[in-house]
Amino acid sequence: MKIKIFILITALWANVAISGNSKTNQFFEFFNSVESLKANFSQTVYDEGFTLISSTTGSFAFQRPKKLFWHTKKPNDQILLLNNHELWQIDTELEQAVLQEKKDLSKTPLYWLINRPDSLKNTPKFSHSEGGIDWYLATNTYSQPIEFGFTDGLLRAISLDNELGQIITITFDQLAINPTITPKTFELSIDSSFDIIR
Repeated sequence: MKIKIFILITALWANVAISGNSKTNQFFEFFNSVESLKANFSQTVYDEGFTLISSTTGSFAFQRPKKLFWHTKKPNDQILLLNNHELWQIDTELEQAVLQEKKDLSKTPLYWLINRPDSLKNTPKFSHSEGGIDWYLATNTYSQPIEFGFTDGLLRAISLDNELGQIITITFDQLAINPTITPKTFELSIDSSFDIIR
């Protein structure tokens, strides 16, 4: 479940200030401009009755084409690390690093980080504005629809329902667009006491 929630997380951002109902697609402009990205995140998961199941916070870094460091800091210290074709789940409390089985990224938001919109046939389209956020809906790539929310050209939120009917919302702040990220960020670096499970 942790991996599913993580992978829901990771489709992201651009710094073009345009209104959602203009002819320019903020989603298209943003994802075509991103080579690297850093930000903080807050993630909530609700059940079908809108009862809060979990709430997490942390930070992440991304580098195209396939490198991601997703660090959940609260309530538990965990890391999801993608480096090209390897996806690791690291639990610092359990002192354990587990290499995950290969996943079909085409059904995750991470798909939009790896592939630029101008190389895709179906780009999410403007859906509606609510609470100062312009929402873009993707329906063709995902088993469940997913929405990307933008404010002034910056990705501010992702919202979707998973296969269990749970509502997952991730909000972002302190975005840094195209920062320089050291390669070591995406390397598996753990203490010798950790168990490594491949």
